Amino acid sequence: MNYLFIDIECCDGTHICSLGGVLTDRNFHMLDKFDLLINPQLRFRLRGRKDDGIKLFYPDKMFYEQPNFRAFYNKIKKLLMLPDVMLVGFSIQNDFNFINLACSRYGLPQLALTGYDIQQIYKKMTSDTTVRALEKIAAALEIPHGALTLHRSCDDAHLSMYILRNLCYMEHKSIEQLFEKYEPYCKVQSKFFDETGHQARPRRRPATNNV
Repeated sequence: MNYLFIDIECCDGTHICSLGGVLTDRNFHMLDKFDLLINPQLRFRLRGRKDDGIKLFYPDKMFYEQPNFRAFYNKIKKLLMLPDVMLVGFSIQNDFNFINLACSRYGLPQLALTGYDIQQIYKKMTSDTTVRALEKIAAALEIPHGALTLHRSCDDAHLSMYILRNLCYMEHKSIEQLFEKYEPYCKVQSKFFDETGHQARPRRRPATNNV
């Protein structure tokens, strides 16, 4: 089993503009690292949000020079649904939401994804009920990350990998064992959205008569 750590950046907190990933084996040996830049076809609005002050690694112009999400759809689907690869991320539910919102926006089939959220593992291990940012958890765990750039998707994914490796060391467990222990809290499945961007309600099964 290999593990793909993912991270997504958005142009405005909702619409995807990059997807980065780090692929490792079960011993945290890096097999691949990538960063896909995507034209959001919307203005960048990173100010005036609760996380005001976000500065993306790449200039806006570089995103606008890339194809839009539709052009990347098949590649993203292949990356996120590789056989024998488990998805891992920091607040990965948000990443899944960004992907399926983009699918909805461009009229593409949404993806049924399953992954593990290291933020939730950290919170359960430390009994820290507050939501903490990626870099703050890295600092709390004394993980050096000066060579990585925050809000660069591939580097945030890389830092997520370092955090999980640290958590495994703390509990003297493998990735599989840690996920098994905290599965009720950290296992996440993608949600689906209608054409308006609202979460789609599951369809009710028609009533059946027992004869």
